[in-house]
Amino acid sequence: MISFVLSVLALTAVVGLFIAMFVAGGVYVARVRRNGIDATLAGARRIRELR
Repeated sequence: MISFVLSVLALTAVVGLFIAMFVAGGVYVARVRRNGIDATLAGARRIRELR
């Protein structure tokens, strides 16, 4: 029973990771289409410099 619960938790974590990767990719593509690649990369550089 415990191994079943652990395997379900592991599967849920892996599926969640893949979903998060696809969502992040979609957000990036939408931002690039809206702002253009130069503005998107400039914003990323500006955020990196602030840290």
